[in-house]
Amino acid sequence: MNVRSGSGLSVIAVIEDEMDAIRRACERFRVVRLDVFGSALRDDFEPGRSDIDLLVDFGPMSPYDKPDAYFGLLDELRAILGAEVDLVMVGALKNRYVRDDVDRTKQQLYGGADDRQGQDHPATPGRSSSD
Repeated sequence: MNVRSGSGLSVIAVIEDEMDAIRRACERFRVVRLDVFGSALRDDFEPGRSDIDLLVDFGPMSPYDKPDAYFGLLDELRAILGAEVDLVMVGALKNRYVRDDVDRTKQQLYGGADDRQGQDHPATPGRSSSD
């Protein structure tokens, strides 16, 4: 990951350092894809004040299992990253303009099967769901 941003670089370094733990959490909670977006990728990120915005897409599971997966993943990511995390589920972004902005700027952290095969591509700049 080679994201060029001012103070945001510190959060990117933390994410890079913790990619193994993030992958394990994603596998445990049946995540198909996890992306970072928002201020964590921009110059306006303020460590200690800004949260880390993550977009999650879970694999198939019963509606009864999804809350446990969501809150379990959220708690684990907060512990791993040592920061407040705003975990947004794919499909929860109803505002078209917000959704388009997130889709345009997000960077993949975890991609399910690709990561289980050992391919390392955390938050490759410019990579999006349409790639």
